[in-house]
Amino acid sequence: MPHPIPFTTIRAIAFDFDGVILDSVWMKVNLFLECYEDYGRPLTPAQRAKMLAHLTHHGGVGRVAKFAHYESAIFGREPDPEVVTTLARRYSELLMPRIDACPELPGARAFLERMQGRLSLHLISGTTDDDLRHITQRRDFARYFRTIAGSPTTKPVAFADVLRHGGWQPAEVLAIGDSWTEFDAARELGMPFAGIVAPGEPNPFPDPVPVYADMAALGAAWDEADATACRGRISR
Repeated sequence: MPHPIPFTTIRAIAFDFDGVILDSVWMKVNLFLECYEDYGRPLTPAQRAKMLAHLTHHGGVGRVAKFAHYESAIFGREPDPEVVTTLARRYSELLMPRIDACPELPGARAFLERMQGRLSLHLISGTTDDDLRHITQRRDFARYFRTIAGSPTTKPVAFADVLRHGGWQPAEVLAIGDSWTEFDAARELGMPFAGIVAPGEPNPFPDPVPVYADMAALGAAWDEADATACRGRISR
């Protein structure tokens, strides 16, 4: 039985970006593979499978940390800072022309429009901070958020910053994400968490975590919670 989200007592939301607001997860997954191809280091099928497994489980980790991890864990070599920097730079070069073509996920903008004046909204992503700010300006998302934080700030640090921003208790800030990275950070701090799992994708979260197909589905659940609370007040 999923743990219920305390919708009526939430005062702020910490959103992930890719896979929650923008349908960009698989585009970004493929960029990592492409970066190694461009660098003249094509992957074997076994290496590709290991990289895909890590990428789908740790989507919220920054690209520099990911490339360093792959150099060590997949290729078995000491990460060379120059190589990691080159790969990360190439990733950014490939990303920026393609991000505009990624569609918004169903219900994402409507949810932001609805909640902007009601709750304090914050965006936290594994995308580098400079790229994240540039993308959110280009895609007209920046205006919804009180704070925006990208890598190298980690999810636990960024979530803790959100708590300090409003002086909120962990139970008052809902984290929304599509990967274990966000879930683990929220769990570490005692924040409620909602998982976004697209239809047909494997659910990476343990059974007690409430999951929704997209922000439209989460918004509908929030509407129902509001209606139930309203009926309760009327009946008293």
